[in-house]
Amino acid sequence: MKHSLKLGRIKHLILGPELLCMTSLAMAQNTYTINNTTADAMLSGQHATLNYGLAGTLAIAPASSAKGEFDSVLMFNTAGAVSQFNTTYGAGNWTITGLTLSLASNFGTQGTQPTSGILNPVNGGSFGIDWLAGDSWVEGTGGGNGAANGAVSFNSVSSLLAPGYDPLGTYNYTPPGNNVYANYSLSLDANLTADAVAGGNVSLYFYAADNQVGYVFNSKDYTGNPLNHPELTFTVTPTPEPSTISLLVASLGGCLLLRRQSTKT
Repeated sequence: MKHSLKLGRIKHLILGPELLCMTSLAMAQNTYTINNTTADAMLSGQHATLNYGLAGTLAIAPASSAKGEFDSVLMFNTAGAVSQFNTTYGAGNWTITGLTLSLASNFGTQGTQPTSGILNPVNGGSFGIDWLAGDSWVEGTGGGNGAANGAVSFNSVSSLLAPGYDPLGTYNYTPPGNNVYANYSLSLDANLTADAVAGGNVSLYFYAADNQVGYVFNSKDYTGNPLNHPELTFTVTPTPEPSTISLLVASLGGCLLLRRQSTKT
């Protein structure tokens, strides 16, 4: 009996610190929300040379729409998220397990016509998102009426895609109502996650994936109330350091050895 109690104490002493360390990591803050873009712009097919970088709205619509095609491009800076997770877990000791994009609009009801006459009515449908390899596009200063200022425009789409891009999937848009966020879980594409972990800029390109969608959502420059700017939320999990794993394996091995010795005696 005394031998068994002694063995139990030894197991506790060996395993305790490692288990406590791993439990603390699991309980640490594992999410971070970037609550606005660094740059964004809608791209109008009917006004292909104009820039709308400072417009308060972004849009997605197919070429068959009454007001023509709309694409949008967004850029998030991930430095704050990476800094938090590096501080919490240590650089290289965490892995992205989820990236959630959240979009909202004061025009979020089916059939609503936005105030701007250049935009299509709100309509459910499908849209696609691509990760862009290049982040050198210029947001520009064009407002809701557009401006020919040489910054990103519909005519820039080929330039946006030229450095490379990865499709992240097709998503369904069902108008959720005014000022209600719709959330989209992005595919954890290898290039996207590597870009996000690097702690710099991440660019995403939005486009219609059917002939139905009429999606409008707030840009970083929307000034109404509530603001409901675009958001990107990281979810991560800790990746134990090799030294921690080695200690844990060694501890378990020691316990098994002690148990065998106890059985023999």
